[in-house]
Amino acid sequence: MGGHRQSVRAIARQQAPFAGAAALGWIAMPVGTSLDWGQYAVSLALLGVAFAIPLAGSAGGRLKQVAVVAGSLVLLIALAMLRNSAGGSISGVSVLALISVFYTALNTQSRRQLVVILAGVALFYLAPMLLIGPPAYPHAQYRAALLSVAVSSIIGLATQRLVGAARFQAGEARRRSHMLEQVTAAVHGLFDSQQPRVDICEAAREISGATAALLYEPDGGSDLLRCTAAAGVGGAASVGKAGGSRSVVAYEAMRSGRPELVRARTRTRGGSASGDSQSRTVLYQPLRKGEVQLGVLVIIWPEDVVSGDPKATVSALLAHEAAAVITRADVVDDLYDAAQTDALTGLPNRRAWDAQLKRSLSEDRQIAIAMLDFDHFKEFNDTYGHPAGDRLLKEAAAAWRDQLRAGDLLARVGGEEFALMLLDCDLATATEVVERLRGSMPQARTCSAGLAVRQDGESTEAVIARADRALYQAKADGRNRVALAEPR
Repeated sequence: MGGHRQSVRAIARQQAPFAGAAALGWIAMPVGTSLDWGQYAVSLALLGVAFAIPLAGSAGGRLKQVAVVAGSLVLLIALAMLRNSAGGSISGVSVLALISVFYTALNTQSRRQLVVILAGVALFYLAPMLLIGPPAYPHAQYRAALLSVAVSSIIGLATQRLVGAARFQAGEARRRSHMLEQVTAAVHGLFDSQQPRVDICEAAREISGATAALLYEPDGGSDLLRCTAAAGVGGAASVGKAGGSRSVVAYEAMRSGRPELVRARTRTRGGSASGDSQSRTVLYQPLRKGEVQLGVLVIIWPEDVVSGDPKATVSALLAHEAAAVITRADVVDDLYDAAQTDALTGLPNRRAWDAQLKRSLSEDRQIAIAMLDFDHFKEFNDTYGHPAGDRLLKEAAAAWRDQLRAGDLLARVGGEEFALMLLDCDLATATEVVERLRGSMPQARTCSAGLAVRQDGESTEAVIARADRALYQAKADGRNRVALAEPR
């Protein structure tokens, strides 16, 4: 109810200038003029009806447009009655017919509805001369009537065009403002995202109304671009500098740092940059952080999008923010990797070992734990120097890593101490693996190992403690051997 009242008040405010101008004509008409008061009264009643009809259509939509046209037509009839009550063409009220033209042009967006009113204006001027004629409507007024209709048409069409352009610009401004709000909200979410690259593509697609968005980043030191994330498509292959027209555009956009907006209907096959069967507009928006080339954000729309369109503008803004998000995500990943990786050997460190071991032991899987320690490593360092000791550690880590499966975990947990976790591995197989590692020691060096297989219900600390005791036993028994842990 409150919304309807506000709509009625808004329409009343729009009508006020037109109603005031029309009322002035009716008020001035009796002054110094002989009137047919019956026709005058009817015209005055029709005037009220003309401005009441749009209020009845305040619910909006198509009904509002029809109400505006109907009200303007009734106003023309009221003006015709007023003019006839004052003696015809000499009454001087014909100019008020422009009110219906202006009101319709300002409040409707349909050219057809305006043409209906212009036809009504033509009848307003010409019908009395054809049906009534002289002396009230002399034939000499034809020229003036035709000019009035022509001028009304020009004014009405120009006004409607200007109003349409203003409405379009206002709508674009609202869309742009809404998109900027979406970008702001999306960027805030991206900084906390677990998969920022995918979420960047999703945000670009949703905010700009695109059918698909893909992120391409340099593939190592080559000229190839690799698709690292996508939204709206199933996936895409790597594209290179010479891998097709779209590949060339993407590469050149990244190299130059200038966006490329390509408008063409093309049919693509698997391995294209778009992954779309038909696309009308493709934006290649480079991602840069300072002078660093991070990649290209490819956005695909099914319709024509021109430069300066809010869709393209907001995509460029999102790409700028995306570059900061990707840079931050990469830094965080590097820091996380550094915190989880032993700098010398490249193996997981104690922190990564503890975290992975805890996760694995929480699962119902058979797990074997081995603790390995170089024999006489301090003497080796004292004899050959610490750089030689570091080389030995790196060579051993590399040799051992090549002996393991993808799901196994080898970590450096101390100076010359390593820990090994073998998943889904029984004691015999685990012993064979550890013996193989021991036999892979570089520079003819040796190591000792303690091996324990986790028993049902055994805690992390307990299985590690049994493996450690087995390692000490291997050292005590003369080193260069594998000792099996005693069961609980």
